[in-house]
Amino acid sequence: MLKIIYENGGARETITYKSVADFMANQRLEVPDLEDYYKIDSVTLDDQPIQLKDKTIVGLYNKFDSEGQ
Repeated sequence: MLKIIYENGGARETITYKSVADFMANQRLEVPDLEDYYKIDSVTLDDQPIQLKDKTIVGLYNKFDSEGQ
């Protein structure tokens, strides 16, 4: 499970996806769940933290995309 804790207009929110593939597919939609610019507080995949250089939704997307996920 992919769990993302992010900031939306000053509020801290959490969203989960069954898999990285679900997150990637959703971000490709015309109207995705998450805006590219949202800042990420933390992200875990199967309860393991993921380190990001770019702590935004687009940064997370690009990380997975570069890994071929």
